[in-house]
Amino acid sequence: MNKQKKRGFVMTGGGAKGLYEAGVIHAFHITGMEFDIITGSSIGAMNSVFFAEYLYRKNELPPAVRADPDKAVEAMDRMVRQFHHAWLLLPSIRIIDDSDSGPLGMLVNDLVKFNLSLPQLTRMGWWWSDPSKGVIPSPEVIAAVGKLIKELIERLGGLGELLRIYKDHRQDLFREALRTYLARFGMDQSLVPGKDDRKLKDAFTAPVTPLTIDHLIGDVEDSPPDGERGLIDPERSMRDYFQSGIDVRLTRANYRTGRLEISGYLSQNDFIRWLERQAWRLQSGDPDQIPLGSFRLQMLGNANAVNSGLASGRFPGVFAPYPITDLYPETDAENSPLHDMLANWMGGDLIQDVLKQAYMAVHAGDEHVEERWKANFESWRDSEVMASFFANEQDTYVDGGAIDNTPSNSVVDATREWVDREGISKRDVILDNFVIFLHKEPKVEQVEVEDPITYEVVQRTLDIQGVAKQASDSVSVNSINYFGKQGEDLGQALMALLEAIESGGGGEYPEGLEEAVREAARQRGLRGFLGSDPEGILERLEEWGQDKIGHRLPLQVNQITIHPEEMPLSTLQFTERLGYRKGNAIEMLTMGCYNTLWTLLTYLDEGGKHFDDKDQLVLDLVRKWTGIEELPEDPQARNDLQNSWHCQRTACIYHAMHCPRGMQGKNPG
Repeated sequence: MNKQKKRGFVMTGGGAKGLYEAGVIHAFHITGMEFDIITGSSIGAMNSVFFAEYLYRKNELPPAVRADPDKAVEAMDRMVRQFHHAWLLLPSIRIIDDSDSGPLGMLVNDLVKFNLSLPQLTRMGWWWSDPSKGVIPSPEVIAAVGKLIKELIERLGGLGELLRIYKDHRQDLFREALRTYLARFGMDQSLVPGKDDRKLKDAFTAPVTPLTIDHLIGDVEDSPPDGERGLIDPERSMRDYFQSGIDVRLTRANYRTGRLEISGYLSQNDFIRWLERQAWRLQSGDPDQIPLGSFRLQMLGNANAVNSGLASGRFPGVFAPYPITDLYPETDAENSPLHDMLANWMGGDLIQDVLKQAYMAVHAGDEHVEERWKANFESWRDSEVMASFFANEQDTYVDGGAIDNTPSNSVVDATREWVDREGISKRDVILDNFVIFLHKEPKVEQVEVEDPITYEVVQRTLDIQGVAKQASDSVSVNSINYFGKQGEDLGQALMALLEAIESGGGGEYPEGLEEAVREAARQRGLRGFLGSDPEGILERLEEWGQDKIGHRLPLQVNQITIHPEEMPLSTLQFTERLGYRKGNAIEMLTMGCYNTLWTLLTYLDEGGKHFDDKDQLVLDLVRKWTGIEELPEDPQARNDLQNSWHCQRTACIYHAMHCPRGMQGKNPG
């Protein structure tokens, strides 16, 4: 049986490591790879919005261009080169301003003037934390305290301000003193002050010149020509992408509730479907029984695309939490019910009217729809636990990757919801899910294990934790696939058995079989098809089996992962002072591209029974650019080829001098 194929693309978080994802996007661009669902967290969310915009504009190409893979690549190449240029320009716009005149630089310069030595600070801190300390400290501690008070008077704005803090915030002196001090530099809430917060948004929405070889080999100062289009329309909404056939879902972590939420587009009808599936979990009475990362709360309405990316990428401490009011613009009429819900839960007239209309539409033809609506709505409205899960109008958001940095579950959710809307069986659908990892496997040489110092132990533990969190997602998918296949096999065996018994009896079931099946089912505790008497039990059993196969088994997911060989940049290396190097950035871009080409080649070359026309189009272009028509079966020969192949796309700006798979790799001298 030919299954319908859906394609998902997952981009994880990692700050400056997102350059690798930009290279992956380049490979998908030149191979014509397109997706139905795109999910992302943190910097992966911003890259997700760009790639959704890319596919949106690609859909606007003239039909003749869309139909020709080479022409489509050529038509969209300018936009991808703009995207790469925007990434390489990030250090110059100083999202984190570490110049001497910037907030961070001024803070550092002020701290350098702090006239208190480390021994004095240590002596005070150790005395203060001693539970058996005496009433009168030692002369050394008294002297250190005196110097500290002098420094605080100078840095907090005078003696009056210091006395105010002591009088009004006696229970939390340190927090208020620190907040007051950092406020001098606009950094009381985050490393990036509020006034500089727009820089990241501008980087992805402002016009930018397409990347050229001159940009790669030198520092070319230029300005985009008049009329140049920005990378992403700042007013673009998730509904725009959804209506173009691209379901975009980005993670965000609610600062108040600690719960994972999804930024996307959810129509009123789909919100009703979601509520009916999930309300029982939200009304369970004990929110602590639902782990923070296991539930993906969806909100009614139409989120702004760029702002959704910014909300997902609020790296704690670097950016201030992002307000929900900026995520769902009130100027969009489709968001009016949500704002009523944020302010009044389900007590407002607007949200009640909208949800009722949606419920009636979803359950059209149900003769009991009125009474069911009333019962459901009242249970939702009156549930305090359910209300506590949802956002309110004061809520803000931090990095979605803090809870779910590999949002594959969102791709599965989107596919399941599409299956429900279309009224088809999950067993008739297969999901190809491409997941980008921003870590290599954290292995070290034996000699490095023998005598590590403290910070090396801590760093390695964090590396293992980060990769394990992502890798467990793939393991879960494989396990679900395995047990789903076992369940399907059992169901098909049941159908075959019933068919054989019926055909063997001349189209009728043998006498006494129904009673025997009923008794056996009763003894085994099966309830799904028993009924009140044996008559018709075999027909009910068949319907039950078909329902299990068609709707109750898990979705089949093919998880395709793309890993870096190295990671030349770390999370916060957005400026040279913080460790950014242009050569490393280009290395990450090119690595993301050629790793993806090889992954596509090895995955699609095997074909398989669910191979379709889109797969063939991509495979043809992959073979064209890699110059590999057929992969060798011998593992060693394949490994040798993986290490030696060279890209054939000479028109690529990286090919001549900057890509290890281009001319640079052929002629290392």
